[in-house]
Amino acid sequence: MSKELKKYKFKRLVAQANQTDRFALYLGIRVDLMLKWGS
Repeated sequence: MSKELKKYKFKRLVAQANQTDRFALYLGIRVDLMLKWGS
């Protein structure tokens, strides 16, 4: 595998992870607010 391809795949992986983290963070905040308002 060429270096460029490895770099490209790595960048895509990182971008995917960042998206997932942001989504998880968003969901976590929403659940937190729901719990606070629910009680």
